[in-house]
Amino acid sequence: MNNVILILTILIVTSLSFHAFSERYLINEAKRQMKADAEAIALSFKGTDVLSNHVVAERMVKRAKLKLVGQAITSQIIITDRNNKILYTNADKSEIRALLGLNENNNKSYLVERRRIQSENGQLLGNMLLAIQIKDVNGLNRLLRGAQLASLLIGGLIAIAMGYVLGGTITKPIHHLAKGMRNFSVKKKMPQITVHTQDEIRDLAESFTEMASKLQMNDRMQTEFLQNASHELKTPLMTIQGNAEAIKDGLVQGIEAEQSLDLIVSECQRLKGVVDELIYMTRLEHSSDQLHFEVMKIGDVIGDALNLVQGLADQRSIDLILNGDLQAEGQFDREKLIRVFLNIVGNGIRYAKSSVRLNVTASSNQVEIICMDDGRGFAPGEEQKVFGRFYKGEQGGTGIGLAIAKAIIEAHGGTIEARRGTPSGAVFRLSIPLRSDRNKGEY
Repeated sequence: MNNVILILTILIVTSLSFHAFSERYLINEAKRQMKADAEAIALSFKGTDVLSNHVVAERMVKRAKLKLVGQAITSQIIITDRNNKILYTNADKSEIRALLGLNENNNKSYLVERRRIQSENGQLLGNMLLAIQIKDVNGLNRLLRGAQLASLLIGGLIAIAMGYVLGGTITKPIHHLAKGMRNFSVKKKMPQITVHTQDEIRDLAESFTEMASKLQMNDRMQTEFLQNASHELKTPLMTIQGNAEAIKDGLVQGIEAEQSLDLIVSECQRLKGVVDELIYMTRLEHSSDQLHFEVMKIGDVIGDALNLVQGLADQRSIDLILNGDLQAEGQFDREKLIRVFLNIVGNGIRYAKSSVRLNVTASSNQVEIICMDDGRGFAPGEEQKVFGRFYKGEQGGTGIGLAIAKAIIEAHGGTIEARRGTPSGAVFRLSIPLRSDRNKGEY
């Protein structure tokens, strides 16, 4: 319906505009042609010394009629000699007096053009008056408006018919897409949305399908995250509750009570660690925890992280070896990158037999860090899961550390991946831009 109203509005505006402009155009064109006609008639008498009925009649026979847009309009003409005696006219006797009294301006009924007829030496031979009734010009305009109206009606009907047909081809896929959107739910199977057009509507349908798939995937990840988090929180809480009830009921006393209390403290610390890492992970994912970029050497960042885990490595007799392009400078968030290397090197120490090696290679705008240990390595397919939240190996901690490491590296614009070493061990490959497009400071 809106399309029909739009088409009719355009047709009405076009018709009114054509009426106004065509009327003005025809009047101006008539004036121009009358002026040219008068000049031509006046020039035709050059070489004549005296005007006479015979001379004037001879010249006027050759005069062509005035034409507007292909239609002939006869102008009324009066030619007089210098004594104002009428030598030629095509006007009725009843009109002659009225025509002679016309001036060239302020005439509501006529368009008027006057000319002096002169000889070659400039002597006045007579006068000429041309006049056209404005109603004849307006009559021609009415004919044009009638033709235009007929064309507009035919064109309007064709446009409405085509709009109806084309509108169906547009609205049908839109209705189909809208129905699919209304029926969409993250908990249900994705509705089938098929749009066979080859335009932006198909692109919109594909974008919606892609967005819906991501929403469902995020919902599944959220559900899985909540289930895993509940399990991780429930286990230490049950341990704490069981030991606390045993102490309260007097089931354990003395040394056993102290051991139960130590276990409660240990589980509380573990619970606090899980909660802290969950909060930290949430802040990273929602960008509420900003990154503070400073120019520094990558070797200094890794060195600080190794110093923090050196005591754990010494306890397990694990050598920490760092070499490569340690002087490479870049824009990094020191605190967060230290956390990345703490998690990765800490995992290496946990599983290594004798050593954890880190090698740094810098290029024009990229630094690559390879961290490898000589432990048993990943189980088949495990390297694809280690960055998932709450995924833990046999000797794993909270299962969030590597997920946090991945989020931090990606926030730096880099990548991190895990693979099985050759012949054994685990290998982590980190690639981080040295210079970021982001301004130095907060992100």
